[in-house]
Formats: sequence, structure tokens, C-alpha cells
Amino acid sequence: MYKLLLVLASAQALKRPQRALAVRGGEIDPITVGKGVVLASGLYGAFDPKGNLDKYGIKAEAKGQAAGRCTAWAQIMFAAALNLDADSVHGQMMYHMLAMMVITEPMSEVFGAPKAPSVIWMAILGAVGYKTLDGSLNKWVATAIFLANGAQCFLSPDSICDMYGIKGANKIVKAMFSLMGGQMLCTGTYLAALIMDKSQSEAFAYAMAVNGVAAAKYAIADADDLKAPKTGALAWAAISAGLAYKALN
Repeated sequence: MYKLLLVLASAQALKRPQRALAVRGGEIDPITVGKGVVLASGLYGAFDPKGNLDKYGIKAEAKGQAAGRCTAWAQIMFAAALNLDADSVHGQMMYHMLAMMVITEPMSEVFGAPKAPSVIWMAILGAVGYKTLDGSLNKWVATAIFLANGAQCFLSPDSICDMYGIKGANKIVKAMFSLMGGQMLCTGTYLAALIMDKSQSEAFAYAMAVNGVAAAKYAIADADDLKAPKTGALAWAAISAGLAYKALN
């Protein structure tokens, strides 16, 4: 079942409106490249969190691997956002976030966290998604859910652990939660830009700029604490900056 859900998620993320697949000036659309890179990283991390973290020089135990898997699913969710129609993406992303919570809910047992908060959030996400898609709820509500939760995870993973009763969170868990927040901020930034009548290319560029900031923050603030090399994170920052620049030019 778990692998089936992964396949369905990747199929959704690979679907794309024809206009976005157009080759620009003889070059591949940077949105297509960015989507593929983010999706590939997310799928690898979701299938094999230990192997993925090993590639970045992070030796994680069960809790660290569980947090890494959650971060990978946030990447898949970001990639999916880039492929949904701009008119419905805000409501649809509430359902995608709900699905991510269902898929990653078993991780709460690894963290020794209660399930009730997740159930409440699932109900909220379902309701917001439904009301957003039928036009009775402002798209900023769905966007704010991504931005507010993303900012808290990114800037204060300790408060997330306290709020949701996550026990024994170590430095790896907190670093992964911060990166997960960064992915949520990418999605929220993309959604916000679309509401502000930015083009899809502009929205993508701003989201990838945030992705670069999240990677740079990990390299500066977290890598040394984890005794992990900064190379991978800095490569992500460079790739994100390059794609953002290309999308705007």
C-alpha cells in the first residue's frame, strides 16, 4: 500500500499542463527541471531515508530516519504543487497535505507522540480544501496554513516538538523538521505568489529562492552540529538559485 501511494504521488507530480512543458528558446523549462530534481530527491528519501541521509553524511537512528522521511514527503508535496492547475492548486494542496499526514502518521509512534493533533489537522485540511475549491473560502487561508506551519517548523523545530508531544527529539530530528518547514515554505511561497497574480515562472522562482535559503540555513546552522559535510546543502542552494534565476530570465 505504501509503495502504491508513492507511485500515485509521483504520477501526479509528473502530470503537467501542456503550456508548462513548452520548450523555451530551445532550452528545457526550468520549472520542469526543478520539479524533477525535487521530486527525485523526495522519492528517494521517502523510499530509503537511511540511504538518503547517508548521502549527506548524516548517521541517523530510527527517529532521525522517520523525520527524514517526513521531510522527503514534504518535497514530494512541493513538487506536486508545481504541477497542479493554478486555479485549483490552493484547495488541492490541502488534500495533498492531508494525504501526506495520513501516510506519515505511523511516524508518530516512532516519536511517541499522540495521534489526536494529527486527526484534528486532517479534519481542518479536508474542510479548508473543500471550501476553497467550491469558492466559498479565500485562497489565502490555505496559503497561510502552509506559510505559518512552515515558518514554525523552519525557525523553531523545538516548539513543534513541544506542541505535538514529540519525545526525545535529537539534533537530527530537529534539523529534519526545520528542512521540512523549509519545503512547506516553498509551497506556501508558490501559492502566495499565484494569488498575487504572478506568473507561474515567477512563483516558481520565488519558491526556489526559499528552497535555497532553507538549504543554506542547514549548512550554516545545522551541519556542524550534526558533524555532517555542507557540500550537499550548498549544492542544493546553488541549484535552487540557478533555477530561480533562469525562471526569471
